Amino acid sequence: KQQFCREPPSPIQPSTSKMASDTPCFETTSGPATSAEILNLMNLMQGMAADVASIKMDVADIRGNLETLGQRVSSVETKTGRLGGRMDDHEARLAKVEDDLAHQTRFAGELWDRVQDLENRSRRNNIRLIGIPEGVESSGLSGPTLLLTVLRESLSLGETESIEVERAHRTLGPRPPPEQRPRPIIARLLRFQDRERILRLAREAGELYWRGGKIMIFPDMSRELAAQRKLFTPARRHCMELGIRYALQYPAVLRVTVNGRQLKFEDPEEAVRELNRITDQNRGEEDPQPQRKT
Repeated sequence: KQQFCREPPSPIQPSTSKMASDTPCFETTSGPATSAEILNLMNLMQGMAADVASIKMDVADIRGNLETLGQRVSSVETKTGRLGGRMDDHEARLAKVEDDLAHQTRFAGELWDRVQDLENRSRRNNIRLIGIPEGVESSGLSGPTLLLTVLRESLSLGETESIEVERAHRTLGPRPPPEQRPRPIIARLLRFQDRERILRLAREAGELYWRGGKIMIFPDMSRELAAQRKLFTPARRHCMELGIRYALQYPAVLRVTVNGRQLKFEDPEEAVRELNRITDQNRGEEDPQPQRKT
């Protein structure tokens, strides 16, 4: 144990100088400290003072760094606030663009439906004949004359019935080879009633033949509408198997009469599901109920 002490003045020597009385002394547990120990203590104190000074400098540097970091954080927060405002602006613009795109898509769909409706309405008086051989026009029959000849020879049309044909021609395209299917003939009739009567007679006849070859008569329509109506083919076949009356109306609407109740389908899959359900009900009614054993 070491400590600093001041030696009290001796009562025998009252005239001891003040300087000697104020001189510090070092004591250890074993007695007064030597000069080497005093030197070591002084060096230790100097080292502690240097460490304290270094710690103060480090604390000052840390404070400076903290202030710089605070300034940077404040700057980032300010920029973040600006970026947040810009992001809100961009999100608002993006939402407006999405709304405009949805509106334009809906508007384009409406325009496409109108175009399809106008195109198919312009073909209301048209019929399409398939199976007329190529080259029959060279025998003096062409255009409306050929069409009237085919209709009177294949359908039960009287000679006195007047059917006025505005124009009749084959579809545009190169003439196919003899082994391929001939090009269809598209004819435009003057009156819509004549077109409906021809289609009705063709349905009633079932199969039509002209000069030994099978021909078919269909209403003329656009490719898109034809593809849309073709989707109802499974439902129509199902109706024919069940013996149910049906009609495929314009543009693509299937009307079915079941037990005196009329059903309308615009979705082909829904029509098939409903017809399958009707079939299951009919089977359940026809199957005999099992008898209970006694």
